[in-house]
Amino acid sequence: MADKPRRLILNANLIPGGTIGSPWRRAPEPAAHFVSIEHYLEVARVAERGKLDAVFLADSPDVQPKDWNAPSRLLDPFVAQSVIAAHTSRIGLIVTATTSYNDPYNLARAFASLASVSDGRAGWNYVVTGGDAAARNYSLDQAPPKSERYARAAEFIDVVTALWDSVPADGLTGDKTTGRYLDPARVRPIEHHGKFFRVAGPLKSPPLAHGRPVLIQAGASTHGVELGGRTADAVYSAHVDPESAAARRAELRRHAAAAGRDPGSVKLLPGLIIVLADSEAAAKRRERELIDLIPDEVQLVNLAARLGIDPNGLDLDAPFPWERVPDENSDRGSRGQRAVLLEYIRTSGADTRGAARLLASGSVHAKVVGGPEQVADFITSWFDSGACDGFNLMIDELPSGLADFVDHVLPLLRRRGLFRTEYETATLRGHYGL
Repeated sequence: MADKPRRLILNANLIPGGTIGSPWRRAPEPAAHFVSIEHYLEVARVAERGKLDAVFLADSPDVQPKDWNAPSRLLDPFVAQSVIAAHTSRIGLIVTATTSYNDPYNLARAFASLASVSDGRAGWNYVVTGGDAAARNYSLDQAPPKSERYARAAEFIDVVTALWDSVPADGLTGDKTTGRYLDPARVRPIEHHGKFFRVAGPLKSPPLAHGRPVLIQAGASTHGVELGGRTADAVYSAHVDPESAAARRAELRRHAAAAGRDPGSVKLLPGLIIVLADSEAAAKRRERELIDLIPDEVQLVNLAARLGIDPNGLDLDAPFPWERVPDENSDRGSRGQRAVLLEYIRTSGADTRGAARLLASGSVHAKVVGGPEQVADFITSWFDSGACDGFNLMIDELPSGLADFVDHVLPLLRRRGLFRTEYETATLRGHYGL
């Protein structure tokens, strides 16, 4: 039997208002609209109309510098995705939740519940949260060292998956003759005793009739890539060229094989920023207009936060301060995204203002600015080369930019045989081909 052709995985990254951070300033809707559930539903409905795989909600447990000047995800992602589940039927629902400041039993139950109410459309983007600001919201003075956070994450995921497996589909017998509802021979404790957690189980949740929620990892450190290869169904990453993405994909597959998994079972999904218009000139003009709406002081603060440095003394009109950039092994900031931004700056020769504008345009990820054919060609090139299995779409303006993508780019990808015309499955695992 011939192998089934590869199909793109495409998630819509639900960034309130859009990726660049300024569309809310020129939109007719009131500012509060962009943190409302109505905005989330608008985006999800467009994504489902396009037959995309999932709507992805990132999250962080603290207020970050960029949150003061643009709408961010203020709604709890479980609550938001539960509402979206009730208003959609096929689109996947991915929630970000940290292993650093949560409890595995609570998260296992929350994800099992989301999987149940959505009929198998749930996914967990697990992250290992750094930064002292987040730690101070959880009775700590500073974040634990990265190695400790990843050791906790590894055990955390093992506990969660064991809890999910503790309630097998045949555990709910519902025998009306005997009156037995749950079968104690099948629904069993896990009796986990580890370094970080002691969890008896079993999980109090409905059985996962459609299999486990999809596990998605984000993190570019050595610890993160190893953990992703061992446990993840998909990995989110930041790359600006197909060569680095292909290298990461190969590395993940090596780790998966070493863990006794099918190497092809791990999907690599880089972020892809899209600024789409009728032509490349119009798209570049649109990008400039959106960046110009971000005040200089906001661009400066956001740049400092991304680099993990103090904004005091940072001058937009000065040369880029290479001497202040922390070591790549520092715990400050996202190592992967910082490395991508620094490579952009290094190759372009940008000064501080240029670096700030690069960041404002979203240039810690792959990016395409142009017309529908250019966007389709970009996606096709990366996918056909084997650099990735799909993309996390980061659209400049939401929901209008996503609607343009659905209406003008997806038809091109469909004609090339790269993307579905209709949903062929009803679950996120099915959409991903897991």
